[in-house]
Amino acid sequence: MMDSIALAKAIELQLEAREEQWRANEELFYRDYSLDPPALVIWAGRLITGLGALLAGMRKADRGDIHRSACDDCYDKRCDQAASCRA
Repeated sequence: MMDSIALAKAIELQLEAREEQWRANEELFYRDYSLDPPALVIWAGRLITGLGALLAGMRKADRGDIHRSACDDCYDKRCDQAASCRA
């Protein structure tokens, strides 16, 4: 039991000393906590981003017939003319 308390106190003193070093030099804090993410995480993020962009482009290109027309006679024929076909 006393060993556990002594170990906890030693760890606490070590952390306090490190915090003091961080206060004196902010660069040390960023060096301690600025680990690069694993390569697999970077690869997966790039894959998801690329697939999202690809799917967004495909969705835009593969739109179904919108069937919005300003022509009066186009409603029954379902022609896909632009809205500027009225004279």
